[in-house]
This record gives sequence, C-alpha cells and structure tokens, in this order.
Amino acid sequence: MYEDKELQEYRDLLPPPDHFEEGFDWKTVVGAIFIGFLMMPGSMYLQLVIGTGIGPAARWVTIILFAELAKRSYSELKQQEIFLLYYMAGAALASPFQGLLWNQYLVQSDAAKMLGLTEFIPTWVAPQPGSESLLERTFFHRDWMVPILLLVGSQIIQRIDHFGLGYALYRITSDVEKLPFPMAPVGALGTMALAESTEDKEKSWKWRV
Repeated sequence: MYEDKELQEYRDLLPPPDHFEEGFDWKTVVGAIFIGFLMMPGSMYLQLVIGTGIGPAARWVTIILFAELAKRSYSELKQQEIFLLYYMAGAALASPFQGLLWNQYLVQSDAAKMLGLTEFIPTWVAPQPGSESLLERTFFHRDWMVPILLLVGSQIIQRIDHFGLGYALYRITSDVEKLPFPMAPVGALGTMALAESTEDKEKSWKWRV
C-alpha cells in the first residue's frame, strides 16, 4: 500500500493525547465574562463601523492577555484552560445577533429611504421605521418577536446539522479514511506553545536543558 510521506509527516505534527484533564474553572469563567463584555461588543462595533470584525485575532489576543496575567500573578494556564478560552472566543465572536443590529440600521438608513427600499423590507427582517422598538432602541419589544424567533430557529437547525451531519463526516474522515484535519494542528500547537510559555522551564519541552 502506498504511503504518502508528506501526509504522514503532517500526521506526526500532533500525536493524539494519551489522557485528558478538566479545564473548566474560575479562570475560564473570568475569560468568558471578558469575552462577553469586551471582545464581543468590540467585534460587533467594528463590524458595523468598518465592515469587518476583529476576526481570529480576538482569540489570540484573549489567550495572550490571560497568559501574561497568569505569569504576573505567579500562576499558569493549562492547555485545557487555554483551549476553552480559544473555543469560547471563537463561538462568541461569531454571534449571529449582530445581524439584527445591521437590519435595524438598514431600515432607518438614509440610503434605503432615498432608493425607496424601506417599504420593501419585510417585517420579519426588521420593524418598519416609526416602530416603538426603534424609537426606544430596544430588542425587548413584540415587533422584534418574529425576527428573533426566525434567528433562533435557524440557529437550532444549524446546530442540528453541525452536530448531526458534521459528526457523521468526522467519523468517516477520521476513523475510516484516517485523514488529519487541515488547520487543527496549527491552532492546537499555538495554544500548546502559549500554555508552555506560562510554565516553569523544567516543565516545558521548549526550554533546552
């Protein structure tokens, strides 16, 4: 049987772990609060102002910030804790609710009014101009009920598709064909390097004896 040397070299970059540890503790809780109250609003603001968000940089900014805080507090971040921060930052910054902010801006924008598009935007996308919800600047209004329900419903369908079909394809590619994930080692090795930078020299393989 032919063996692809390049593929085998890629597989050897990150061997599967032989044991797993718990990574959910107070550090990851603080990280989740930091992501929810600072990083996610900042990403949404940049997305609306300049058309692009923080993107993947937000993940690494969060991890590096907490790694440096751990160093200066004579503590350390485990690989499991860093992975949870990495995952939570990615999930939070992909928030679908920022689309509602854009929709309400589009309905009230001068460009949409000038082109006569406002009246053609359906109420299941955003309430029409003059709605009390837009005047009060709140989503907690019955006019937003249908757009929010549609958004939540689409997210549920996407999660079912992701964990259903995605898991089936994972079993085929990982267990049957034994193919490595293309970009998984990149993120994993990056988090491992940052985790080891917070450890003592004696514990890290990055430091030569």
